[in-house]
Amino acid sequence: MDPILWCRDRILVPGNPLTATLLFADPIERDRILALRTVVGELGAAVEASEGQVGQTKLDWWRSALAGELPAAQRHPAIQALTVSGALERLDPSDMAALIDAVGELLDNPRYERMDELWGLCRRIGGHALVLEGRLLEADDRSTETLRELGAAGYLVRLVRDIAMDARANRWWIPLEFQADYQVSRADVAESRTSLGFDGLVRTLIHESIRRADSATAALPGDRAWLHRHALIYWALDRKLGLKLARQPARLLGRRLLTRHAGNVITAWRTARRLRRGAQGKTGLE
Repeated sequence: MDPILWCRDRILVPGNPLTATLLFADPIERDRILALRTVVGELGAAVEASEGQVGQTKLDWWRSALAGELPAAQRHPAIQALTVSGALERLDPSDMAALIDAVGELLDNPRYERMDELWGLCRRIGGHALVLEGRLLEADDRSTETLRELGAAGYLVRLVRDIAMDARANRWWIPLEFQADYQVSRADVAESRTSLGFDGLVRTLIHESIRRADSATAALPGDRAWLHRHALIYWALDRKLGLKLARQPARLLGRRLLTRHAGNVITAWRTARRLRRGAQGKTGLE
């Protein structure tokens, strides 16, 4: 099968925000973004479905494959898609290795004392993944810090979305300072015990992600924002999801909440229109 088609079949499924956001990406860059996002998703799946040494073995395989150390016949379709789309030649192997290292931290089931430690993980995984996407579009690092914060914010929103699933799988990343402030434990979440403390915890985490993302993007010039519009549109959908989670946090304990495709497309379109106007204002275009 054509590797790009494989990625589309794998990723562009109901419920995935990419089905809405890719519509507004630069057509020349869509396949590259899709291929990279597929690889990132496959790395996450390798860790989520495995434990300990099994998960590490899978990540080591990905490290070798992305470094070009495996025969062509053994290359994953997502890596083939990176190659044929031209994305792989724009990415530094050390940057891909850094992402694999960060994802590998999850295999140790890390626990954190303070929010800044959790935010560091979000920057190393979600933030670094978005920085890689940015490097598909520009050679310099002018937007790197903005993209790193934006990707971290989106990653934190998705962690909150999956908080109950993680708790039941004995994955517990809530900082100790928040557990003490809101009197919420892993057992409480795993057993679906609702409380005002849980509501406050969820809302605080969502507020923190939105605050940091807004701060990061506030000074981004209109032309740079338009260049990285896919990242910003994707964040708009993450933000929408976060606000949905914050409205009724108890629903997280019963099911995995998603946003609807039609609403995602509308939000993506509105965000793209706003970014386009910002770019026109910056350049003086009509």
